[in-house]
Amino acid sequence: MGYLLFSVTVFVSLLIVDYLARKRGWNRDRWGLAALTLGPLAIPLVYLVDAASALRKMMINALRP
Repeated sequence: MGYLLFSVTVFVSLLIVDYLARKRGWNRDRWGLAALTLGPLAIPLVYLVDAASALRKMMINALRP
């Protein structure tokens, strides 16, 4: 029963990460592999990478005169 629950959780996280990657225009294969490897932890990783990218863009724009 535990393996079935884990498999369903990984599959659902794969679908969610695939949707989020498609919405952001990112490489779906790479994020699908991350979802298969990390399972549900890949969902917060998408938001973390998105926030880091936005922060980096803000810092670069602030340094430009």
